[in-house]
Amino acid sequence: MPHPIRAAAAAAASTLLAATAALAAPGAASAAEDDLSRLSAEEIAERARTGLRGAVSLRVTLDQDQFDGGTDALEDPATADLAMDERGRCAGTVTLTRGRGSVELVKRGDEVWVKPDRDFWEAQLPGGQGRAAADTLHGRYVHGSTRDGVLAAVTEACDLDSLKEDLIGEATPDEGGRMTKGAGTTAVFTPVVPLLRQEDGERVTLYVASEGPPRLVQATRTSDVKEDTVTVTGYGATVRAEVPAEEDTVDLSTLRDRLGPL
Repeated sequence: MPHPIRAAAAAAASTLLAATAALAAPGAASAAEDDLSRLSAEEIAERARTGLRGAVSLRVTLDQDQFDGGTDALEDPATADLAMDERGRCAGTVTLTRGRGSVELVKRGDEVWVKPDRDFWEAQLPGGQGRAAADTLHGRYVHGSTRDGVLAAVTEACDLDSLKEDLIGEATPDEGGRMTKGAGTTAVFTPVVPLLRQEDGERVTLYVASEGPPRLVQATRTSDVKEDTVTVTGYGATVRAEVPAEEDTVDLSTLRDRLGPL
């Protein structure tokens, strides 16, 4: 039987990583704020990477535009909005494509609360089990531990250290790949320098703030069938992961008792 919560969170995490893969350029970066006009594209990317490494919290949003004829993105989230910090707090929403519903989530330490909507349950669980899950919950959160297999992917998607480690350590550009620097522009109401590259047949553009710390502001990855846009904000901002009221939650073990394995 599928694990719908795991699928949603894992899809969000993997798509976010793919969209920002070009950030991890090799070499050490200076923490100083430089005039980006004097730096190469690789040097600017290194400074953006340093800003990610030092962030104590981030907010990452994803928007996906699938073009006519595209079929490879059907399991990806259409949108995601996740804020997370180094204290283990996370809050946000993942919405799936093709009307397959959305999931709200809150994480604090090793506890997690998830609230899938009716469309999500009915799309992910076979037969009448999805309807039964939605009827049982009545819009309440499912509460459990991040150590539970069903909820483990929420931990992965919401863990700040894991996200940064993946971006910095695993998302290394292809050997011989290089970025070029475009003309200054604006993204997310911020003056930026775009960094452009081709990777695996896709066009990647990174937008790095040209005023203040050279932080990654936005990244796009465009293929023939879709475009992913990732926006990175909330560097150091407080993450408001408010625990739902007890009457608004159902324990995962209780849900299993009523519906069987999930």
